Amino acid sequence: MEDILKLSTLNSATALKLVTAGRAYAMKHGWPVAISVADRAGNMIAFSQVDGAPAPCAMIAQDKAYTAESFKVSTRELAENLEGEAPRVTAGLVNYSQLALFGGGVPVIVAGETVGAVGVSGGSERNDERCALAAINEIYGDGKIEI
Repeated sequence: MEDILKLSTLNSATALKLVTAGRAYAMKHGWPVAISVADRAGNMIAFSQVDGAPAPCAMIAQDKAYTAESFKVSTRELAENLEGEAPRVTAGLVNYSQLALFGGGVPVIVAGETVGAVGVSGGSERNDERCALAAINEIYGDGKIEI
């Protein structure tokens, strides 16, 4: 049918693999973080929190995954792209409670299609993003760990 879109999304088994890979990477580096994986619709389908992660990091990780999936770009790149916009644009976006405009959310792109996202919170922006990329690299072998 021409009037129906067929879209791919992460399944729960792969989401759990992503969370496990991200958790292992964070623990290896001693980072107490929360890790969330969102499906194509931005809904959380897997979550883990390393012992010692601050409580707010759970929601922030979810927001980062939601934002990366929604905009199909990392949350760091989104924030950088907004730097040249009028202040009212960023001010308007931050009014949406689920949007995160700082590093740590990374879309999962398979065969050119965004199928979900990984969000990490609890460390620096750079380390959160590295953790999300490491999880994706572990499952999909993208080789994008360096940022």
